Amino acid sequence: MRRQEEFYCSIVGGGCGKYFLTFLRENMYGNYTIYCPNCSHTHFRIIREGIVTEDRHHDRLGDAEIIVGLKATLRDIPYHDDPKYRRSLIRNVVNN
Repeated sequence: MRRQEEFYCSIVGGGCGKYFLTFLRENMYGNYTIYCPNCSHTHFRIIREGIVTEDRHHDRLGDAEIIVGLKATLRDIPYHDDPKYRRSLIRNVVNN
């Protein structure tokens, strides 16, 4: 099963400060290199059970796989703070 996860390209680490989505599978585990679709900054992370952690690559987890973020999902504010997203949540509550 795939699910979307938002990723932040941190300015502190030399990135652009944008948010973007990636689609991950629940069975993903190990070293992954995530490329920002805006500035091509690389983020070396460990993914556990399909969730990106703040942990950096570790030798015992083997070679890294590459994930490229989706350019169409670039944004300046986090997805969960987007007014359109919040309105859709309210609609879902009202309709249920």
